[in-house]
Amino acid sequence: MFVGTFFVILLFQYNIKMMKIGKIILLLLMFAAVLPASAQKKKVIKKKSPKVEAPAENPRFTEMLSATQKVTFIDSVVINRDQLLDAYFTNAEEGRLSTYKDFFHAPGQASDIVYVNELGNKCIFSMNNGNGGMRLYSCDLLANEWSSPEPLKGLEEEGLTDMGFPYMMPDGQTFYFAARGGSGLGGYDIYYTRFDAENGRFMKPENIGLPFNSEADDFLYVISEQDSIGFFATSRRQPEGKVCVYTFVPSATRSAYDIDAIGGTAIRSFANIAQISDTWGNNRQRTAALQRLERLRSASDMTRQKSSESKGNFTFIVDDKTVCRSFSDFRDPDNASRMRELLSMQKLYGSVSAKLLKDRNDYTSASILDRNRLYNEILQLEEQQHQLAQQIQFLEKEIRNNELSN
Repeated sequence: MFVGTFFVILLFQYNIKMMKIGKIILLLLMFAAVLPASAQKKKVIKKKSPKVEAPAENPRFTEMLSATQKVTFIDSVVINRDQLLDAYFTNAEEGRLSTYKDFFHAPGQASDIVYVNELGNKCIFSMNNGNGGMRLYSCDLLANEWSSPEPLKGLEEEGLTDMGFPYMMPDGQTFYFAARGGSGLGGYDIYYTRFDAENGRFMKPENIGLPFNSEADDFLYVISEQDSIGFFATSRRQPEGKVCVYTFVPSATRSAYDIDAIGGTAIRSFANIAQISDTWGNNRQRTAALQRLERLRSASDMTRQKSSESKGNFTFIVDDKTVCRSFSDFRDPDNASRMRELLSMQKLYGSVSAKLLKDRNDYTSASILDRNRLYNEILQLEEQQHQLAQQIQFLEKEIRNNELSN
């Protein structure tokens, strides 16, 4: 009896405990049900990043890639497009370049280039063809007067438009120019052709290819054969109104990179002229070319200065009513010599400013060792530029004051 009573008591206590546990579980379930939605854990859904596709390569560029020419680029300078010719240095015995406005003393864009042969009796330039495009024409100097413009024959048959930026080699046959359309990559492309004297017309123009052409504007391909120095301009990677003029070593024969040996990435870098230092090799060729370039630059600057002085090619504003455009316009007899000195200073100021701009551009990508050298050079150029600016300002004031007192 005692044992039976004991089991009844244990069972009773067990039921009470189970009831309490059940009530606790029930309360927890009810509490969870009334929890606010914000207190419950939210499921995080990871969004997939949009797939960015690389821009498609120009099929024409891909086609021309394997023929990318090996070129040693020795220098480059970024310049305003309307000051393009300031970065070109040519030999007087091989012809010269001018702007349409300066050459013909007529309205025209500063970027419209005129080529004049070494004898000064033939010029080639571009002008409107009457159909909304630009075409290349030539004139001959006859009895001190230029003949009526005649279109260059053979170029118009290749679907080229907006032709310009002419340059004829000293042989009188090899001809370079720029144009849109045809087999170009986009914008202006550089073309070359040869004159067929027997038929009196140019042969089929050929695209000069990579690395000289790109999808941007590429133009004014010029070679100083005597000095083995070449120039061309491009707007690739440049802001509006700016161009980069590259200086290179021209080759007698064309040699292309071996795409199988260097790979697709490397040849694209050469084709786009990503970094000119990649083309220097052991640097001996570049060092020798830079010396030739300096001699060419000095000779060209001297020729330009003499031409400017002989023609009185300047504009000096004395006051609102008086402007002097030649040395004979000055009333003060000593102002002609002062003006010559002023023109020389202004030329030197331009050279110093161009060199300063180039050094600043080079500094951003230079090595630590080169940066130290460029830093000191930049400081010296800045000081020279400042002194020249003061001297120019003083001389201008002196000319103006002497002119007004006579």
